[in-house]
Amino acid sequence: MDLYYDYLNVLVFASVGFVFVFANMVLGSLIRPRRKHQDGLEVYECGEETIGAAWIQFDIRYYTVALIYVIFAVEIAFLFPWAMVLRQAIEDPAIGGYAVIKGILFVTILFFGLAAVWAKGDLDWVLTYRGPEYHPTARRPRAVPSVEEILEQTGSAQAGEGASEGSGEGEAA
Repeated sequence: MDLYYDYLNVLVFASVGFVFVFANMVLGSLIRPRRKHQDGLEVYECGEETIGAAWIQFDIRYYTVALIYVIFAVEIAFLFPWAMVLRQAIEDPAIGGYAVIKGILFVTILFFGLAAVWAKGDLDWVLTYRGPEYHPTARRPRAVPSVEEILEQTGSAQAGEGASEGSGEGEAA
């Protein structure tokens, strides 16, 4: 009987989880704003207007440098436990010599790995790009209108001109 009770706990936990996820999705679809204009449907990337297609090919150097960074960041994380053992090595000289040799060997291997990547040119960002130059096919509207455009749309420019003309006639008379 206890076995079925454990399965019931798992079933209740999974059911509550599914209900929670789907209830939040439904609630979000009900209260979020609807995007009816084309501007609301465009991709937002740090305030910059998007140019070009979304399916462009990135240069492989980006991925190479990112992977090399991840590899060396993880390897450096392995040095923290070594440093803790090195602290204890002061108390026990038998462990200290062994730990220092292993740490120096590890850092030497990392150094040769970095030198090999550097010699291969994988860290060079200044290589020339020989792809086609991008030329936009259509002129995109500006996101923020100028002051003159705002005044033209609201009609304030005409009202301001009429007031200045009327005051000019009054002064001449």
